[in-house]
Amino acid sequence: MTAAANSNVLAAAGALGYRAPELSKLKKANAKTDVYSLGVIILELLTGKSPADNTNGMDLPQWVASIVKEEWTSEVFDLELMRDAATGPVGDELMDTLKLALHCVDPSPSVRPEARDVLRQLEQIKPGLEGGAGTSEEGGGATHVPAASAGDDDE
Repeated sequence: MTAAANSNVLAAAGALGYRAPELSKLKKANAKTDVYSLGVIILELLTGKSPADNTNGMDLPQWVASIVKEEWTSEVFDLELMRDAATGPVGDELMDTLKLALHCVDPSPSVRPEARDVLRQLEQIKPGLEGGAGTSEEGGGATHVPAASAGDDDE
């Protein structure tokens, strides 16, 4: 990516709330800043809130962390997801996905997981076809190989 393109991507990401905190100093994206952005996207999907919207003066990761800290975790999830959780066995998957997203948006880049680890964890969290938790070793793992190898090339 050219320097100009990288600058444009960083400006857009920051304006929308996806930019990792350290990018304001480093000015260069890397695998850990990408994981932060992925964590924000996951939080956006779980909460139904835009990362561009500040809630009580906090960005989306800060807001979610504050709600979880107060043990009001069920208040974090989008109402549509909660309706689905009430009718099926997805409550654990939601909580595991929330924990993973919070790990991705940790303020310290060194604590954030690697992208390939995020993929592995998401594959383990996903509900199986029969409603149980599936793993990448169970049927259909081959369909995930291209995504995993693509993620490995970016690091």
